[in-house]
Amino acid sequence: MQFQYEQGFDRDFYQTTVDGENFSGQAINAGATSGVGTVFAGGGTGTVFMSSTNGNFVAVLMGDRGSTMRCQMNYADSSGFTSFGGVGLCQHSDGRVIDVTW
Repeated sequence: MQFQYEQGFDRDFYQTTVDGENFSGQAINAGATSGVGTVFAGGGTGTVFMSSTNGNFVAVLMGDRGSTMRCQMNYADSSGFTSFGGVGLCQHSDGRVIDVTW
């Protein structure tokens, strides 16, 4: 089975086919944190938006025949760029577990 993905700004989009059923869904960062901070520089201050991730993404893929798959992905690059590879685990609604690597 092959996964296809599209890198997004705040989420990734997955597609795959299992036993003739097409699945698609979105992956979101399960460990993202964000906040607002104050920067002190050059005698002045400013406000910045900060964000960090841990590379762990969660997705629920919906099948076109009623099945689902829940996937937990761990991207090699903690910033969430899929092009650097990673590993994952998907559980099909029928109980099968599928290892994913890229």
